[in-house]
Amino acid sequence: MFTMMHGFCLRHRDERLRCVCVAAQGCDGSVLLNSTATNLAEKEAMPNQSLDGFYVIDAAKAALERACPGTVSCADIVALAARDAVSLATGKGNSLYQVHTGRRDGFVSKASEAVANIPSAFSDFAELKAEFASKGLSVKDLAVLSGTTVISQLP
Repeated sequence: MFTMMHGFCLRHRDERLRCVCVAAQGCDGSVLLNSTATNLAEKEAMPNQSLDGFYVIDAAKAALERACPGTVSCADIVALAARDAVSLATGKGNSLYQVHTGRRDGFVSKASEAVANIPSAFSDFAELKAEFASKGLSVKDLAVLSGTTVISQLP
């Protein structure tokens, strides 16, 4: 469900790694890329300073590369890990929803795109509703993505 959100996700902590589609590049894992001498990457942008867990994806990618080189993208790893985390957090143990795989990792990551596409943590409901609408998303989409915040804060 979340991968179809037209490149827009809420600005919250744990579930945001799943919503790697915050920038114009799409759901390509570009938020996982590091900055270079000539480019400030998405993960360094102010709205993404609350992101965490990059080391988990790095470890999973390294293990998968040893087992089956060049087969599984970081974007798919994030999607699958988020699905499993939600399943565990809700006590279901089994996968709550199917994740379609086959994403390709991006090679472009710009902090400016994150700044332009992630709502402020201080946005009120009217501002969030307007920002979602500008991306072709509904109030229901806003509620669903906001609900992931509650799940990410479960003990």
